[in-house]
Amino acid sequence: MTKRLISSNTFKSRSQVIFEYVLLAVCLCVIALRATFTEGPTAQSATLPSNLGDIVYSLSVSGILILAFIFWFVPSFLGGRFSYRVTGIEIGLCLFCIGALAAGFTAPNKRTAITDSALLIAPLLMAILLVQILDSQAKIKLVLCVVGALGVVSTYECANQLFHTNQAMIEQYEENPQALLGPLGIEQGSFQQFLFEHRLYTRGVRGFFTTRNSAGSFAMLAFFAATALFAEKLKYRKHYWCWPLWLVTSAIAALAVLLGLAITRSKGAIVGLLFGVVVLVVLLRFGNWLRTHRKAILIACILLAISGICLTASYGLKQGRLPGGSGMLVRWQYWRASVKMYADHPITGVGPGNFTNYYTHYKPAEALESVADPHNFALSILTQYGPVGLAGFLAIIFIPLWKSLAPNSTSSSLKPQKYVLSFIVPAVVYLIVVAAVLGFVKPMLAPISVVGPPGETTGDIILLYMIPVRIFTVGFILLAASWKRDKTPVTSVPAFALFCAVLGVLVHNLIDFAILEPGVYTTFFAIIACLIAIDARQNSRPQLALRPALFAQAAAVVAALLIVAVYVCLVLWPVYKGTHKIRQAYQAISVGRYAQAHDFLALAAECDRLDSTALNMNGRLYMQHYTETGQKQPALLEKARECFLRAIDRNKASFKNYEKLSTVYDLLGETQKAYDSCLEATKRYPGSGRLRFQLAEIAEKLGKNDVAIEQYEKAIEIEDKYRAQFRLIYPEREEIASRIGEEKYQSAKQRIELLSQKPSL
Repeated sequence: MTKRLISSNTFKSRSQVIFEYVLLAVCLCVIALRATFTEGPTAQSATLPSNLGDIVYSLSVSGILILAFIFWFVPSFLGGRFSYRVTGIEIGLCLFCIGALAAGFTAPNKRTAITDSALLIAPLLMAILLVQILDSQAKIKLVLCVVGALGVVSTYECANQLFHTNQAMIEQYEENPQALLGPLGIEQGSFQQFLFEHRLYTRGVRGFFTTRNSAGSFAMLAFFAATALFAEKLKYRKHYWCWPLWLVTSAIAALAVLLGLAITRSKGAIVGLLFGVVVLVVLLRFGNWLRTHRKAILIACILLAISGICLTASYGLKQGRLPGGSGMLVRWQYWRASVKMYADHPITGVGPGNFTNYYTHYKPAEALESVADPHNFALSILTQYGPVGLAGFLAIIFIPLWKSLAPNSTSSSLKPQKYVLSFIVPAVVYLIVVAAVLGFVKPMLAPISVVGPPGETTGDIILLYMIPVRIFTVGFILLAASWKRDKTPVTSVPAFALFCAVLGVLVHNLIDFAILEPGVYTTFFAIIACLIAIDARQNSRPQLALRPALFAQAAAVVAALLIVAVYVCLVLWPVYKGTHKIRQAYQAISVGRYAQAHDFLALAAECDRLDSTALNMNGRLYMQHYTETGQKQPALLEKARECFLRAIDRNKASFKNYEKLSTVYDLLGETQKAYDSCLEATKRYPGSGRLRFQLAEIAEKLGKNDVAIEQYEKAIEIEDKYRAQFRLIYPEREEIASRIGEEKYQSAKQRIELLSQKPSL
């Protein structure tokens, strides 16, 4: 195999150009779907009926991105002369994959580890693919137009929630609370209901995402994409008479996106945006000087970051919180728990997606709720993928940023390709394709139910789906108004805007997890790909040219087939089959066919031997069936015990299966085993007053009065700490939403008084 460097303006055949346009369309459709469909598979419980399809959908979309990369790589590699543009992502991607593999092998919940790794790696491959095919200004502009237009759609959805949807949901909840609580698995009167009501009545605006911060991060990316297009049109002022109109259209779209960010009221996103704008102004004013002294600036930034970490840690350790409101108080608790978590797992971390299983091990007693992420992207990657994974992830981001700040090449003019479509042709085609995907594919993913007469209902549904499509079309046209073949040289301003978009999102996600939400994450790396592509055009960076030997070509084909087979057989298919069986079980439960539901759940557990979800559900269903039959079938408890024991074998880090197993043993009269299981659950959630109370009750039955008193005291101590923080965070609320319940709280105090008068066995 020989290799040499060739110019980045290598001629491509007509068929190759068209094929790359098709792959670009696939990537843009995926971005559009993820930006307009709430997708949070790792943040929501897979056991809820409303979330059953999330993981399958997310893995399917990620599989499309992986296939798109393979479909580009294999034909290109087999073509006899393979040209590859080095992106700067490759080294980091290799390190990240090594970290993911090592962490995955040690993860207690290996299904979650595999899923989380696949969701994070697929967009990275998409970014590499985009760098290879974004070989013209027109293609880069298409990506930015789609992202900016999706930002306009997100603004519409945010405004719709602010002025209509949130109020309608409040009215629905007040009329029938269980209709909203039931699908979420929330019991009335519980602390979870309080949290739900708090979020509901604060009228949080989150657009198509899981949180307002995620919507804010996406709006930031869309805003800087629109800004890059606005800056690009400035160079037309000497070439086209209508350039002021083009500036106005881009400005309107950018302001619309900015409005959406403001509606979210995400403080972190606003801070990130302001930081990005300041950096953009500095780059525009001192860009050449910064490029010349970039090494010194890098050292200064590293020292500043280290100093910031030390000052933050020092302040937090002294004050027990971070400066700011209640949000920074709880974030300090997340971070302290995460540091302790990493200290116990310093080499590989706890495993991809396994943060939620381990957080309860370290959660402070006073903390109000458990979380699935530390609200800091660096800590999130470090605790789950280990130091190697974090090093790779940071390299993936910062190496391209570093290269984009390199001094411009003295020769950046590019020769035109042999086959280049004018911008108007792909723009119209892509507008139609992406709009069609939003109009026809999204309805299949997120069906809307509207109550009313059949004719009116159908019309309302069509209208609800078509409005976002129309908004997207308008936003796209506003941003892509200058449908001309580019005749002007490439400038640095669009690259500066995208550079600031990346930095702004990173700054925001030092106190949030929005960057790891699939819609934001995929768009984020699409922006990085555009930045790399612009840099390659500005500096005429050479491509790596290879003439692969026959053996190398055969190895590439085998590797590609192996990757596809592994993804289908290990990643996607088990999850799909297991989810399908769980869905069938829910349908059987809804009509009272418990025996059939048990069979479906048992099949689900066999279909996916790495996941404990179906076993946990089956065990809980046996317990429910036992209760509903008047507690006359102890065989049901035996089956529940078997399910929970098998679930523990698949996930030993979670306290939930141990807690349920303790209850089963208690009902079976095996008190010592109930105590042992509850003790294991408490070890995994020492800050749970509920588990402490349960352990104390079981200890009483065994005559261990000293242990019972100790656990009752800890339950009261935990509840008191929680109540103190509750009053601090919600000072305007008179009634405290107790976590263990007022009855158990008072009962614990009474039991301590009574047991103190009795001798322990």
